[in-house]
Amino acid sequence: MQYAIAMGLHVVAVDIADDKLELARKLGAKLAINARNVDPAAEIQKEIGGVHGVLVTAVSRSAFAQALGMVRRGGTVALNGLPPGDFPLPIFSTVLNGITVRGSIVGTRRDLQESLDFAAQGSVRAHIHRDRIENINAVFGALREGTVDGRIVVSMD
Repeated sequence: MQYAIAMGLHVVAVDIADDKLELARKLGAKLAINARNVDPAAEIQKEIGGVHGVLVTAVSRSAFAQALGMVRRGGTVALNGLPPGDFPLPIFSTVLNGITVRGSIVGTRRDLQESLDFAAQGSVRAHIHRDRIENINAVFGALREGTVDGRIVVSMD
């Protein structure tokens, strides 16, 4: 999200956890929507008429389906998360609305260089928690439960 803002884009955050949405607001999201409480696609269409692009990082099949409803005519949906199963695509509305759907692999050397450049410029700020190796089981538990905001750095000393 911070990278998108650093590129001058306006960000809409969608999640099912209020604490993660609050973090998104603090980091600059223009709109934050809890998908447990409302239909995010309907809310985005109502508030801003759809978005130009959606990056789906969730590993939930419902998030993939919702993304198609969030994007406006001519928009792009980039799929990054890898949920199990297939992703049914509504061909009719996708074609008529000129929606582009593409897969996106992250972690290339170019991605790393762009990330380092943004960090060097002070455009992004790492949101980390520190923990000790002795607590590794609790760390993995928090990751499994989805209760980690940002990243965890595990100290070996």
